[in-house]
Amino acid sequence: MPGYTVEDVSCTTITFASGALASISATNNAIPGRWLAHFDVVTRNLTAFFSDINRAVFVHTDRPGNPEVTIDSNRDVFREEALDLIRAIREDRPTRTPLREGALSLDLVLAAQHSAREGREIVLSGSAGPVRDVAAR
Repeated sequence: MPGYTVEDVSCTTITFASGALASISATNNAIPGRWLAHFDVVTRNLTAFFSDINRAVFVHTDRPGNPEVTIDSNRDVFREEALDLIRAIREDRPTRTPLREGALSLDLVLAAQHSAREGREIVLSGSAGPVRDVAAR
């Protein structure tokens, strides 16, 4: 983008009530003009490498040979989500994923922003699910 001068880098550490940790790092300037949406999830028995919202490789680390399962789709998940909401309203039923989940993720993002602004950990209330604190720098 011509004239782009702001480089933004952040790192957020999340401690869950169980003691589990999550770390999220982000930058808006890794490759100018390109949105990078890859992320990894590492758990006790499974590691997942997401290249974007529709493509991932799941490695089963609890099985002999660490078998891999690949997911590769071209579905417009945002469209699917919107259509599910429309159908839920028309059919008077809940959405596939409870709307409260979206609010909880927003709570987490706002806590990370609050933490970065104040330079301290932010403890989320019990309504925010299994997160104990959020620290961002």
